[in-house]
Amino acid sequence: MSSADYLNGKAHLEGERKMAEKFKAKKRGLWAGLSVAAILAFYGAKMEPASSAVPPAGAALELKAVRLSKKNITSSTGYIGYVVPIHQVSLEPNVSGYISKIWVEGGQDVKIGDNLLMIDQREYKAAYDAAVAAQNQAQADYANASVYFERIKKAGPKAVSKTEFDNAKAQYLNAEAAYAAAKADTAKAKVMLDYTLLQASIDGTIGNVALTPGNYVAPGAGALLSIVQYDPIRVVFSISDKEYLQLLSSAEPLLSGQKIRVRLASGELYPETGIFRFTDNRLDNATNAIAVYADFKNPDKKLVANAYVDVLLEKEYKDAFVIAQNYVSLTPEGVFAHIIKDNKLVKIKLDILTMVGNDYVVGNQFGQNEYLVVDKVPAISPQTKVRIRLVNSAPQEQK
Repeated sequence: MSSADYLNGKAHLEGERKMAEKFKAKKRGLWAGLSVAAILAFYGAKMEPASSAVPPAGAALELKAVRLSKKNITSSTGYIGYVVPIHQVSLEPNVSGYISKIWVEGGQDVKIGDNLLMIDQREYKAAYDAAVAAQNQAQADYANASVYFERIKKAGPKAVSKTEFDNAKAQYLNAEAAYAAAKADTAKAKVMLDYTLLQASIDGTIGNVALTPGNYVAPGAGALLSIVQYDPIRVVFSISDKEYLQLLSSAEPLLSGQKIRVRLASGELYPETGIFRFTDNRLDNATNAIAVYADFKNPDKKLVANAYVDVLLEKEYKDAFVIAQNYVSLTPEGVFAHIIKDNKLVKIKLDILTMVGNDYVVGNQFGQNEYLVVDKVPAISPQTKVRIRLVNSAPQEQK
């Protein structure tokens, strides 16, 4: 190869290399341009500023709201209670002897004065008859002594010596004392005789009767029968010291305006309403609670002594407004909500009467053109106009 040919070939290769580098440079520029465009296209939407809930100046803010309506609301507070008799009696013998008669059996209803059982009366009847006889004798002696003493007094000191007068007076006084003692013995014998007949002292139901005629009984041996009054009957439950003080702070009498209901172990709501009677005279140190006593009619004996029941204190609020807990704000200053009134957003403090479930029962009075806001409320100026978007039911979203 000549030197000319060699130089021509080298020049040609150098030209091709430079053309290849120019092509690569153009290609890198193209990819760089495409990458920037693609990034802008992909992120363009995210780089746009988010729309604000606050409307532009002069525009109205639309908020979801519900119309407030009055309701009759019954609130109920539950307690654990137990049933106790108002009156109950355990009959024990005051005299000893063998049972001769039994008129009742377990579960029988009795009235005051009904015969229950009798202890053999023969010994006590004989003692009574002897006491009556001794009383009659003492009465006769007293009558004679009285007549004789009156004669001595009428005769005077000229006809009767002082010794005879003193003796007559002593006989009279002794006879008087003996007659009084005889009457007391008769009364005691009558009491002992009456003790042989056991009668019902209250209206109620007889408990178990584990006796038969011929059983020997004596004082101190234990109760023979028990009677429990079932109608009416009493339910006892306890309220905390805080609740008690809150009730006392009211101008109304304790538990005034509240119904006392009970739910039985079966889940049945007892049909009768209780009558508040009184509270205990001291707190229970263990529970910081005070016992409350209420009486119930119990004709069917569904309330059984010593049974546990659920006690419900119910209070009715007429024409009250109910606001869901989701739509209020709790602050140290109180409980607040937002309403729309005359196309303006207004923050109001709620007068909480009680809670029913997760809802507040409030004592505020709302007009027909006032609506409860159930939407998220942005920070706006007081001059901002608000447009209402009525909803049928309040959506469950947190404020």
